[in-house]
Amino acid sequence: MTPRLPSMTALRAFESVCRLQNFKDASSELNVTPSAVSHQIRRLEKELGCRLMNRGRSGFDLTAEGLKFSVEVSRALRSISDAASEISEGGSRRVTLQVYSTFAVRWLLPRLPRLKAEHDSIELGIVTSQDDIDLSTGAADACVMIGEPSENKVDYTYLFSSTVYPVCSPEYLSRNPGLKRPSDLSDHTLLQVYPSQGDWDVWLEAVGAGEVDSAGDSRFDSYDHALDSAAKGLGVALAIDPFANEDLAEGRLVEVFSGLHVRHPANWYFSTLDARKNEPKIAVLREWLTLASADLRKDEHEAAIADAR
Repeated sequence: MTPRLPSMTALRAFESVCRLQNFKDASSELNVTPSAVSHQIRRLEKELGCRLMNRGRSGFDLTAEGLKFSVEVSRALRSISDAASEISEGGSRRVTLQVYSTFAVRWLLPRLPRLKAEHDSIELGIVTSQDDIDLSTGAADACVMIGEPSENKVDYTYLFSSTVYPVCSPEYLSRNPGLKRPSDLSDHTLLQVYPSQGDWDVWLEAVGAGEVDSAGDSRFDSYDHALDSAAKGLGVALAIDPFANEDLAEGRLVEVFSGLHVRHPANWYFSTLDARKNEPKIAVLREWLTLASADLRKDEHEAAIADAR
């Protein structure tokens, strides 16, 4: 029996509207009128026998059925697109990687020329977000995340581990000679990164200064912004390896309490769907990131030996 499939034109219209969240933008992408897009979605609803979205003057909301269907349609169309690219002449080698903005700016981007030189067939697209991605949506092929393996259908490759420690500008430290012990931070401006707000607590508890309020007087959406603000003398930020290394080496930042590093409880991973881990373009990117992280793993090993002594 031939499977009953909805109209491909209607599916493309539905996927475009859901992805772009706008009928007008979808019509531009598909090179048709907004009314034609609306007609295709009504046709799809008729074929399926259920309502996919509720329309209003201010836009639309997906129904429960529409939300579930949008995820499956997006994944199916991406799979078709990837398969077509792989078998076409010179098949597509583009990989979309989601990363945190700090990881992108302070670690990945400076290394991209090396990736291009070593693997010129790979075209890397970068998406930054502070939220971890649901890889099943197909919005990215893979991601770099900090945490612990938790999804059964996701393949995790360990990249490196981090320590956390307070930093500030040399000028800030010279203006505050009384900043000698972790407990002294109670009297200073702490720069908080709210997507990682538990990191300050990890360090404070480990060094016996749990009474210090970690809420922070200034709150930022990334470590990159917090570290830049600390370098400008606006307060004390928490650094996480390896993202403050250049600032420390060039003297824009200094450690407030030299050598008082605390191991972050989570690790960094390259993650992709288990079903896709052996795709050549993903395997190449995974191997390159693993090798590029080797120096960090070496530093981690040497630090562990030093601690044991």
